[in-house]
Amino acid sequence: MKSYKIAFLDRDGVINSKNFNNGYIGHLKYFKWIPGARKSISFLKKNGYKVVVVSNQSGVARGFFKLSDVNKIHSYIQNKLKLINTKLDGFFFCPYHKDGIRKRFSKDSILRKPKIGMFKLVQRKWKIDKKKSFIIGDQVTDMQFGKKSGISHYLFDENKDVNLYYYILDKIIKKRSNVTN
Repeated sequence: MKSYKIAFLDRDGVINSKNFNNGYIGHLKYFKWIPGARKSISFLKKNGYKVVVVSNQSGVARGFFKLSDVNKIHSYIQNKLKLINTKLDGFFFCPYHKDGIRKRFSKDSILRKPKIGMFKLVQRKWKIDKKKSFIIGDQVTDMQFGKKSGISHYLFDENKDVNLYYYILDKIIKKRSNVTN
C-alpha cells in the first residue's frame, strides 16, 4: 500500500488570520487569508503532499456560529484555491467542546486537539508516511497533536512569521529534498 506525505494545517491562525472576533472565525466576514497561504497549499501539492486542514471549531459548541457556517468557509476556501488550480485534500474539524452551550456539541471528543482523532480519520483515508508528514499550527495543542501523532510539528505565529509560504520554505523545505519552487 502506498504511503503519503501529508501536510496537516491548522486553519485559524495558519490559513486565515484569527485576529478578528476574538479568534472565532465562523463567518466569512471575518475570514482573511494569511499572506502566502494559497501559494503554500499550491506549492505543497506540486511537491507531492496531500494537504489537509485539522481544526478545532469549538465556536459551534459555544453557540458563536453553526456547523453550516464552518462548511461555508471551507467551500469558500476550496473555491478560491480552485482559481489557482489547486485544492485541499480534506477538512477535518472538531465542533465539540465539553463546556459548549449547544447540547448536541457539548461533550469531550477524541477529535479535539491535542487528541489525535483527526489524525486517525486521515489515517483511515491514506496511509501516512510519518517521517515525511508534518503539522503547522499556532497553538501548543497543535504541537502536542503532532508529537502524539508521531509527525514533525511547527509553530506558526501570524504576527511574527507573517507569510506562510516563506515560513514553510525556511522551516520545513530547507530540511527536506526533492522539492521544486
